[in-house]
Amino acid sequence: MFFKRSLRKKYREKLKKINLKYQKKLADEKNKIICILNHDIKTPLLAQSQGLKLLSGNKLGELNNEQKKMLNEILNSNNFLLDVVSNTIFLNNFENEKPPLKIENIDIVEQIQDCCSLVKNFALDKSQNIIFKSNPKNKIEIPCDKRLIQKIIFNILSSSVSFGFENSNIEINVKEDKKSISFYAKNKSIYMTKEKIKSLFEDKKNLCDFNQLGMSLNLNIAKKLINAHNWDIIARCSKDNSSTFGFVIKK
Repeated sequence: MFFKRSLRKKYREKLKKINLKYQKKLADEKNKIICILNHDIKTPLLAQSQGLKLLSGNKLGELNNEQKKMLNEILNSNNFLLDVVSNTIFLNNFENEKPPLKIENIDIVEQIQDCCSLVKNFALDKSQNIIFKSNPKNKIEIPCDKRLIQKIIFNILSSSVSFGFENSNIEINVKEDKKSISFYAKNKSIYMTKEKIKSLFEDKKNLCDFNQLGMSLNLNIAKKLINAHNWDIIARCSKDNSSTFGFVIKK
């Protein structure tokens, strides 16, 4: 009996060492990939974006309408890929480092306005109007990490624009009552089941649809940052072809 227990203990320790060695190897490989993304892919993508902006803005010579249209399409594709790479790096760093939240009172209305300005051009490319349904003069402060709240709002807005129909409106709402503060973006889009919506927030290990991968990365990061603040996610789709994404802060 003693021999059997000793043998089991010996093999458990051996398996533990093998498992730790395997985990370290996986972590090393993951770090190599992140380094490649950060230096060998992200850096040239940034340079390409800057060069394409100069070209499309006639800074290096006059362009005709067809040339401008083609350059803008290339620029949009380049920026989309840059966004996917940046989100992947951000998610990896956030999950590995698990930085403590730096909580301070932030005006969420101001943050939303700033993020709306950032996605404005993306929305214009799809002939979408971003409409702030709430009164932008009303200041609403929430306790949060300023850097992360910007990421949450931007990712939700960019996903709403990406998934929304062309020639439609993106409605932005901020509501406050005695019990909670809520922020959400509502768009016109195809109907999704609850299971489909849930899948958009999950980690994607293998996905052929690159456009959906970009949107899912945005929402996956938003979910993790919302959870880090102990807030509740808003994610629903109505049969009137509208989707709503956001979060609720309980007072």
